[in-house]
Amino acid sequence: MFETFFTSRAGSRPIYLYDLTFGEGDAGKLRLTSAERPIYALGGRFDPAQIKHGEIESSGTLDNATLEVKTPRTNPLVEIFRVYPPERVVNLVIYRGELDDPDAEFKAVWSGRVLNFGLQGLEATFSCEPIATAIRRPGLRRTYQYGCPHALYGPQCRADKTAASSPGQVTSISGSVVTLASGWNAQHAAKYTNGMLEWAGEGGTTRRTILQVLAGDQLLLAGVIHDLAPGDAVTAVLGCNHQMSDCKDLHDNILNYGGQPWITKINPLGQRTVFY
Repeated sequence: MFETFFTSRAGSRPIYLYDLTFGEGDAGKLRLTSAERPIYALGGRFDPAQIKHGEIESSGTLDNATLEVKTPRTNPLVEIFRVYPPERVVNLVIYRGELDDPDAEFKAVWSGRVLNFGLQGLEATFSCEPIATAIRRPGLRRTYQYGCPHALYGPQCRADKTAASSPGQVTSISGSVVTLASGWNAQHAAKYTNGMLEWAGEGGTTRRTILQVLAGDQLLLAGVIHDLAPGDAVTAVLGCNHQMSDCKDLHDNILNYGGQPWITKINPLGQRTVFY
């Protein structure tokens, strides 16, 4: 029935579903619709909201234009960005359907991510990038180097994150400094530098990089701390210096070390060389 309404000049009354993902599980999802009543579709409930988007353009190439989504500043989407911007990429999928379609069929018409937003008066404008733009962007190129280039606990690193984690409890918070109860560190406290501190937040698991371990049990974290209070349980995860020493002795992961520690320090183009 979707095609019947879609091709009708008089009978088409389009509605849009906005499916946003900014965290883990249902707590990390926001579902909105341009309809005047809740829409139950795609395995969830889409709540009515004042929301609209610009023209969806496609030139047949990867050079797709940025899409603007506009809402009142009271929209719940604004609250995701207003005080504490999400630490993860905010993905957006827009579906189109017909209000009078008895089959309640909705088709995806745009997919991408929300880059940033701005407030002007009572209106909020979100700039969104189509997924094709992200696909064409080149990633980091691996170089010939002594240190390991792998992201810690990533798919190439494959270090055991569970074994590197230890539970702790927050005793106090001051700015970006979190103090934990003694006994939180299974290894020397300095080894948690460049590691992570994790806790359960409103939108799922919140992670902050440990920039420095200060005196005692104080951790200096990256970014603004929210959804965390004294008495909360946290998990401290070991860091890594991306050298063979930590890879072997700290993580027991030397077989996955990604650096080239045997690079000669002698200039192969100099007068003295080991190559000929």
